[in-house]
Amino acid sequence: MNYNEELVAAFMEAVSNAFLSLKKTHNEHFYYYVFIFDAGLHPYLSAWSYEALEKSMVDNKITDEEKGWWKWDYSDSPYAIYGYEEYFQEVSELLDQREDSISRDELYDIEWDIRVESMEEAMKRLDQAGLFGSGEERNSVVINVEIAPPDGSEYERALRINAASPLLSEYLEWCEKEED
Repeated sequence: MNYNEELVAAFMEAVSNAFLSLKKTHNEHFYYYVFIFDAGLHPYLSAWSYEALEKSMVDNKITDEEKGWWKWDYSDSPYAIYGYEEYFQEVSELLDQREDSISRDELYDIEWDIRVESMEEAMKRLDQAGLFGSGEERNSVVINVEIAPPDGSEYERALRINAASPLLSEYLEWCEKEED
């Protein structure tokens, strides 16, 4: 992988602080933690809990047929962009500094890949440190790094980051796969 240690460290601190705050502030049963990257070039978080999912389905009149994709749609979560203002200032400054020193072409090519791979490495290390639980608790959670809009890389990334579980299999049903 082509990640940057400085980015990984900054991502780990921001992600850890934000997700710990989320779990402390909202005493819910979280099943999905996701780190998202889009054309804005500054990553952000989202998560879903079973409690938030049920409330959201009622509030948005989501049918049982629509529940499958809604369960994994990070943008509709009430926790989308959680903690960005509080915990991602250093990350934002670091990314802006990196952007100032490269061309636009490099930014959307080499730098894009470095940022996504650094995000993945940060999530792996946080997982190894137990942020998302251990044992059975961890098997009841899916974590990932996603691209918005999806580019199909999410499927393989989910397989690399998560151990096999029924919940991961459910998530993968809704993931786009890369074109051959």
